[in-house]
Amino acid sequence: MARKTLLGAVAAALAGCAAPGAIERPAPAAPAEFHVPPESVPPLGQCRIWYTELPPPWQPPAMPCARAHMLAKEHGGRVIKAISPSSFQNGRTLAVDYGPSNFGGIPPEQLPPPGYCRPWYERVAAERQPAPMTCERAEKLVRQHGGRILYMPGPAEPKS
Repeated sequence: MARKTLLGAVAAALAGCAAPGAIERPAPAAPAEFHVPPESVPPLGQCRIWYTELPPPWQPPAMPCARAHMLAKEHGGRVIKAISPSSFQNGRTLAVDYGPSNFGGIPPEQLPPPGYCRPWYERVAAERQPAPMTCERAEKLVRQHGGRILYMPGPAEPKS
């Protein structure tokens, strides 16, 4: 029994460790109804990650639900899906909220395209920020120079 307690304490301590700058994400909220513009409802059988801080034209595209939940769990956002065919007229969706994104203070037009990342440096003008790139390259730059990584979810990862 003492070994189980010790293992539990070690697991709890390690669970508190996170990458520098990572956002601690609470467990997702229970599914709830959420309204979006009807034209933004993902097709039946698919989901979409929705960021309340972004206008509808800048939201990520629809994708398989398993991928949307996996990405939102890591990067935040609300996973939405149509409740019924009437969702396409009234905008009613079922949503699971995974918490805030990392887009605070970023103009939507500066976000990377779906599936890509962009290093972002505070106190650097938008036009002087690095261009969008693969997430692997962006992570390397942020490790070397600091900053944060902006990630826009996409239906699939781009090929390097």
